[in-house]
Amino acid sequence: MSHQLSAEQIDTYQRDGFLSPLPVFTQDEVRQLRKQFEDFEQRFGGVERAVSRRTDLHLLTGWGYDVVTDARIVEPVTSLLGPDVLLWSMNWFIKEPDNTKFVSFHQDANYWGLEPHDVATAWIALSDAGARTGPMEFIPGSHRGELYEQHNTFEKDNLLSRGQTIEAALPTEDCFMTPLAAGEMSLHHVRTIHRSGPNKSSDRRIGMVLRYCATHVRQTKGADTATLVAGEDQFGHFRLMQRPNVEYGEDEMAIHADAVANQGKMIMRD
Repeated sequence: MSHQLSAEQIDTYQRDGFLSPLPVFTQDEVRQLRKQFEDFEQRFGGVERAVSRRTDLHLLTGWGYDVVTDARIVEPVTSLLGPDVLLWSMNWFIKEPDNTKFVSFHQDANYWGLEPHDVATAWIALSDAGARTGPMEFIPGSHRGELYEQHNTFEKDNLLSRGQTIEAALPTEDCFMTPLAAGEMSLHHVRTIHRSGPNKSSDRRIGMVLRYCATHVRQTKGADTATLVAGEDQFGHFRLMQRPNVEYGEDEMAIHADAVANQGKMIMRD
């Protein structure tokens, strides 16, 4: 079965800079993935203590690797980026029930260091991401405009690495909310301006965030890692990472720690 996007869906993405919703996982799969993720959190001491380890779980767990290479996610991405695609990172945006965490208006292209901007994010809901949970909101067409200067606030409730925010006047009246049911995903362009509000629901809002790029994309901030998920890498711009042989194995833990630390430096480096 093909999971490629239709011509109409591709046109919508190219026009708006995002596409939502797209079905990915069944409800049984969602329950299993959430259990595996929350088991990981408990393995490393609970929600707060596990935060520093949850980036790039595909380097530690077989289930994580299976997700980032799943055809239901990767094939739609290849429809947008071409047949040769890398996963740059796997991350999580989680808002606990009834809290004040939020994500300010920003553009990922401003600080990731990936160029050219043939980069797309798959945002996958492992719990309900309805209107009360603070779902993603996009400004349609903003990926075709300028890259705005972003101010680093380091605000404690902001889930972004620097609390970065665009302070320029934006057409917020055009902002489009994209609620997702558990098991659905959205795709958005690395230049698209987006935000999300606080979770006012009684459940965790668990978003798995997969950042993909075409293999010709470079990391402009230094040496970096990625995982080949489709086609061939004929460029060698990234050190390619492999599926873990042993879940949470000693070698895998060391490889993971090194990759995550390096990626953190890339993101924080101006």
